[in-house]
Amino acid sequence: MQLSSSQVQTQHKALIDALKRGEAVEITYRGQILGIVQPVGSSATTREQENAMAKFFGMHRDLSIASVGDELRTARKGRRSS
Repeated sequence: MQLSSSQVQTQHKALIDALKRGEAVEITYRGQILGIVQPVGSSATTREQENAMAKFFGMHRDLSIASVGDELRTARKGRRSS
């Protein structure tokens, strides 16, 4: 589908309907294509996202860090402090 910039302002429902149908919409201005609006593709499921987050945030689990606060204090001390 192709809409001019003025049509986007007056026929925004047509734009939304085209996106719901899965169509890409070209936006033109004075006959030249400015951009293409595409519908969002299927995203990862919530379960997949939760698994990825658990894997990412648990990657240092085996380092036996007692608390985050203590680890940060140790890291911020620097090399020269005793």
